[in-house]
Amino acid sequence: MTTLRMPDLGTVEGTVTLVRWLKREGEAVALGEPLFEVETDKGVSEVESAAEGTIVSRLVAEGAAVASGDPIATIQGRADIGQAGPATSAAAPETARTEARPEARTSRLSAAASARGTAPSLIALARKHGVDLSSIRGTGPGGIITRQDVLKARDTGAAAAAPGAGAGPGLGALQSVVAARVSQSHREKPVYHVTMRVNMTRTTAARGSRSFTAFFIKACAIALSEMPVFRSWVAGSQVRSHESADIAVAIGVDDDLFAPAVRNPGARGLDEISADIEKLAARARARSLGASDSQGTCFLVSNLGAYPVDNFDAVILPEHAAALAVGAAVPTPIAEDGAVRIVPLAALTLSVDHRLVNGGTAARFLARVKQLLEEGLE
Repeated sequence: MTTLRMPDLGTVEGTVTLVRWLKREGEAVALGEPLFEVETDKGVSEVESAAEGTIVSRLVAEGAAVASGDPIATIQGRADIGQAGPATSAAAPETARTEARPEARTSRLSAAASARGTAPSLIALARKHGVDLSSIRGTGPGGIITRQDVLKARDTGAAAAAPGAGAGPGLGALQSVVAARVSQSHREKPVYHVTMRVNMTRTTAARGSRSFTAFFIKACAIALSEMPVFRSWVAGSQVRSHESADIAVAIGVDDDLFAPAVRNPGARGLDEISADIEKLAARARARSLGASDSQGTCFLVSNLGAYPVDNFDAVILPEHAAALAVGAAVPTPIAEDGAVRIVPLAALTLSVDHRLVNGGTAARFLARVKQLLEEGLE
């Protein structure tokens, strides 16, 4: 049994998206035959199988984010190389073009097995963080230096002394992924914003020891189940959809930002959701969250209500259609039944990808969230 792993494609982002499987479980695949498609910062390309045999299991769902070295599939049969390799097509990333050179004859991966064959993007990454490539022992096939090798060298302090002014501390590996995803979203998505104010009286009364964020996540989960367009995202020229309604929660620790997943909140109670958020926050503070903790989400909730923030705009993650930003609940006078009352009003701002959702649909979604919060959740 051979386990195929995602190769290092030399991308700027720490992960790529597995767009489409080209082979089914139980189907035979030949060495070098295209196995699946991935979307990187350079476009969509095919990835070839580096083993021959029958596909026993596909370990990654279509639309999921995958990091270099992650298991992709298991194959039963004669193995050639225990790792998948990128296809040598015109749309393939730089590593594929490197492997297509005449000197790459011993195997599809041998050209990248030395510093001479290291992808230009990895050389640039190493230079950015002051890492000496000659000091790294590559962990990829044939000794190839991977992105993870460079990031590990940076995080463990195995860096070269930079000339001139000293460089500041680099981002951690997980923060590099978050930064790249936020930048990607900002570049690609035409975003607009819808804001409503919600009366937090009932939510405040029902809160108890639970996290306020649990209420917003639960309300959004219900709205997501009723309006599935918000579980979709644009992948190249296609629209894809998440089957589940896992919601990412924004957690800030010092200057770092994490967005781990609260799994299936629509089917769970507020106590359980609140406990999940507390556990994720503790793991974020301990820097023990992994890439898998953030994968598969369809929506983001960012709550800054603990600070005197009136309103703000949350960034939509690449595989999302929208994100909710929650401001502080501010005592505000309102006219009701001929009298003036002071109630806690909080601004909810929905950031929306205009390619997928129009203004009316966004307004209905936010109005539903507002209704659930004002009428009470349990």
